[in-house]
Amino acid sequence: MSLRDLLPLVWANLRRARGRVALTAVGVTIGTAALLVLISLGAGLQRLSTEFTSGSDLTTIHLYPRIAYRVVQGAELAGMASADIPTRCGSPMDAEPIVDEAMRERFAALPGVAWVAVHETLLGAAEIEYGALRGSSVVRGVEPALLAQMGLDVARGAADWGRGEAVIGADFAAALYDPAQSDVAQRRSTPAPDLLGERLTLRLTTLDAEGRELHREVRVRVVGVLAPRGWLYDDGLFLLERDVVELNTWMHAGRAGQRRDPARQGYSGVIIQAADLGSTVAVEAALAELGFPVYTERQQLEEWAGFFTTLQLFLGGVGALALLVAAFGISNTMQMAIHERTHEIGLMKALGATHRDVTLIFLAESAGIGALGGAGGVLTGGLLVALMRLGGSIRLAGLPSTSAHVPPWLPLFAVSFAGLVGVVAGTYPARRAARLEPLIALKYE
Repeated sequence: MSLRDLLPLVWANLRRARGRVALTAVGVTIGTAALLVLISLGAGLQRLSTEFTSGSDLTTIHLYPRIAYRVVQGAELAGMASADIPTRCGSPMDAEPIVDEAMRERFAALPGVAWVAVHETLLGAAEIEYGALRGSSVVRGVEPALLAQMGLDVARGAADWGRGEAVIGADFAAALYDPAQSDVAQRRSTPAPDLLGERLTLRLTTLDAEGRELHREVRVRVVGVLAPRGWLYDDGLFLLERDVVELNTWMHAGRAGQRRDPARQGYSGVIIQAADLGSTVAVEAALAELGFPVYTERQQLEEWAGFFTTLQLFLGGVGALALLVAAFGISNTMQMAIHERTHEIGLMKALGATHRDVTLIFLAESAGIGALGGAGGVLTGGLLVALMRLGGSIRLAGLPSTSAHVPPWLPLFAVSFAGLVGVVAGTYPARRAARLEPLIALKYE
């Protein structure tokens, strides 16, 4: 039997039992819609994670090593370490070496390293004020020439700055909020201020040797705004390195007469640029051998990719279970069709239809039911995803409304998979129909 003869016959048979076919296809529609929505959620989460790390350079390795620095008793209340404990981000890290000038030169000599740069990170919390707006940010002390080396371009304002001046990341202003606005959506809908040329206040807090709070206000003027570069920098605040060194001296050891000296006591921030992506893994291994815990964006992306692949497989499996339930409905429908059309099958075989012809007819009918239900499921699932995104955008006022995202390949895959489920579900009924003896089938009432 040719395809030209098969398709009109199958369509006529499906139309003849359209009520039963429609009810069976509804089950496939529900299963396909569930499959599409669940896989869309997993794909959307993966896309959001990719957007979150967009602009990241996977050949760049950032280290925030401990520093050989002793601070006063009780300083943990201000985001620092307790007495007489060498610190790395406020945690005991005695086994990790410091990155002084000698270690920096050792880094630069490693195979595969293009260059090494150091910067001073503010070793404590700073509240940022601009009028009624508040916020917080990672405060880095860098020399202006280092920005270009780090791949950071100034989009507006000056590419050079001096004492008491600052450059901010692309999203720094948008992260400021008004504490009087309790509604998060209202905060997000408030336009971000233009901070270029404006003055910001940094409020610093630390403790003295007796545990009493000390406060300091630092006024800085914004002279430049960086172009978007990725989450690692877009919320940042950049001052001159000597300014941040002076602030760290005040926050940690100035009261004990110990001045902060990064070249001797250890740099708080190190940037290592690998020559290429192939060299990055070797550089990471070399740093680990030197005793530095390395966790790079490349490693993070690899972990996320594995996680989201597993998540999509899991969610797809849950959706496939719904289609499995629908498969029983298809099988039952085809069994009923054989029961009603036994005489017709016998007549076809008496007129010369082969086992293969009968099998193809019933497999095509079951596949057609699956494909029809799959097409309905794609439309239903697509509508559900659209409603989720619409409802989320209303609630979150312009932020990403939902993680659901329908990849271009998914609708075709869903319809094809539903059709395949129909074929599998109709295999047994089709073979049963093909094995009917013509004489017995013709006598069947």
